[in-house]
Amino acid sequence: MIINGIEVKELDFTDADLLDRIDKKSEEVLKQCKEIEKVKDTIKPAEGIRQECKILKDFLDYVFEDNISEKVFGNKNSLRDCLKAYEDVIKERNRQVDNLQNIVDTYSPQRIKRWIYY
Repeated sequence: MIINGIEVKELDFTDADLLDRIDKKSEEVLKQCKEIEKVKDTIKPAEGIRQECKILKDFLDYVFEDNISEKVFGNKNSLRDCLKAYEDVIKERNRQVDNLQNIVDTYSPQRIKRWIYY
């Protein structure tokens, strides 16, 4: 998988334990971003961006378990880059889950039963 031009380890998003971890951390990301939204008028825009970047970097580090955000972003705090990286992970998760569903649908008991009777 490639994030922000950096190759990172492939993750098996069809692993139930990993999905639980991602879903749990995604909920935290949304909750933390909502908290920043509440105070956005009391902090400078740059500080809000830094805080949101930290949240998204923490997400990547949690999911990939190896300080990947440092490799992907260095010291840069670009909200655009951080959001794109988050989006890439979620898109890959969805792609793998959809792919798995297609396989399951292909080999469903009803479909196999139809194959047998042809």
